[in-house]
Amino acid sequence: MDVDEILRSLNKYGRYQMFQLVYNFFCLPILTYPVVIYVFIGYVPDFKCRVPTEYINKNYDPEGIQNVTVTQHQCDVIIESNRSGDVIQKTLPCNHGYEYFGPETTASEWNLVCGSESLGSMTTTVAVIGQLVGSGVFPSLADKYGRLVVTYTNAIALVICYILVAIVPWFSVFVILRFLLGAFGQGVGLSLATLALELFPAESRGFVVFLGSICWSLSICSISLVGFLLRHVSWRYTMLTAGLIGVHTLASRWILQESPRWLMANGRYDDVREWIKQAAKWNKKDISNILVDLDLVTARSELQVIVNTEHSDDENEAREKNSKETEEGARLVGDRTDSKDVQPGSLDKTLVQEESLSVLDIFRHRHILLTSLIVWIVWFVNGLTYYGLFLTSGTMTGNMYLNFFLNGVVEIPSIFFYMFTINRYGRKITCVIFHAIAGVCLCASAVLLYLGDSSVMEALALALSFAGKFGISGSFATIFLYTPEIYPTNLRAIGMGLASLASRIAAMISPYAGLLGTYIQWGPGVVFGTLSVLVTILFLWLPETTGKELPNTLEDVKHFYVIKQNKNKS
Repeated sequence: MDVDEILRSLNKYGRYQMFQLVYNFFCLPILTYPVVIYVFIGYVPDFKCRVPTEYINKNYDPEGIQNVTVTQHQCDVIIESNRSGDVIQKTLPCNHGYEYFGPETTASEWNLVCGSESLGSMTTTVAVIGQLVGSGVFPSLADKYGRLVVTYTNAIALVICYILVAIVPWFSVFVILRFLLGAFGQGVGLSLATLALELFPAESRGFVVFLGSICWSLSICSISLVGFLLRHVSWRYTMLTAGLIGVHTLASRWILQESPRWLMANGRYDDVREWIKQAAKWNKKDISNILVDLDLVTARSELQVIVNTEHSDDENEAREKNSKETEEGARLVGDRTDSKDVQPGSLDKTLVQEESLSVLDIFRHRHILLTSLIVWIVWFVNGLTYYGLFLTSGTMTGNMYLNFFLNGVVEIPSIFFYMFTINRYGRKITCVIFHAIAGVCLCASAVLLYLGDSSVMEALALALSFAGKFGISGSFATIFLYTPEIYPTNLRAIGMGLASLASRIAAMISPYAGLLGTYIQWGPGVVFGTLSVLVTILFLWLPETTGKELPNTLEDVKHFYVIKQNKNKS
């Protein structure tokens, strides 16, 4: 049965599907928090080196003359003592800890400052590694056991991890829990995304992705609201609130329903029938014809099982006989390897190669390899810049919470611009425009930060940084659509997976952009802007895919590049 036709018959935008889609979007906040929430729980407050008075009196003023001057810096202490006119100056490390000014963060609780400051960025890298592991493990489980069971089990684990992070006193356990937050967040996110797309027919999925992108941006913005409201209390309350926001997902087992496509593909026709009846009741549709067709499919499936069981022995005997004949045929064909004509009954080896492709085929074909390398670079730059701009919000000019909020808001107009240009001007031109905007604006922002200290120039630099975020967000949406269109069918999932891997590797590096920004404020802008300009140039070597049918074989891809070369020559 055609599941798309069933969904259209039930009203493709019916109340039943839309209710589940809306609830799906309500689950987004806990999925967006695991990585970027560190901006608000791990920032370094104002601090200075702690020096106990008793230590000074004992070691530098034992006679109580009080001619000792102590200058406390962030990572060291300068002690000047004047004895008999001789000034003695010593620089000492912070052996007695630090004094912090402001609410407790992970940096102040575990002293992740000075030489240990990189440990804070490392925890975000660990969270991204967790996402990488989760994206490799849970999609296969969702294909095997269903989208719903993976969604609610991961949601339960995710909420528990949020609560545990809020109470554990050990840094090592905190790092492990951040890894689990990243992994379980991907488990929920990927399963929910698949579940949402499979509720609608093919022509409606673009609209679903459009709505999902907007809700994703709003979820990102909500993190800054949570951080702002809890800015005067410990970071633990922020993590606890993040977990409580998602506690409703514990009921997703009863609110959401399993994907009808997955049920149909796995032969669970009784469950499909119940799903259709429930949807028809909500949408007020007549389903008598659908149920009749479903009964025919069920009966045919049961009959096929019986037939397969009865003839299994005959099939085994026939298989053995065919095997012997195949071996004999192969020997005869081997004797005619020099013949250029295709004999009747012979094996077309080219077709076999095209039907069973592997990741090595990407590296065997020059055009596919060159295109893949450029696409992987684009994904890497996008991942580095996208997450880097979020994680550097705390080092940018102005209010940290407002900067983060605006970084999320600018994604919404980029989604509308993407929808307007993607089919009108094509994938290639759209991506070039987005990257050009990102590169020029981020480089200009870095130049302004480097040249001037005036408030006007800093405000202009901040605005250009937001414009750069607009560009990189639109590029991410475009390259996500473009990448599957350049690979043949049996390499499409592999190519998409390798591209996503490049983005994840960049995301692991991105936390250190914030560390760079604390020392060189304009440094991240130079890195992000330069790489975006480089990608803008590299994209000119990629083919256009708009309006072209997805390639099924390697021959289709080769033909695609032949056409591109002929156009370039002409």
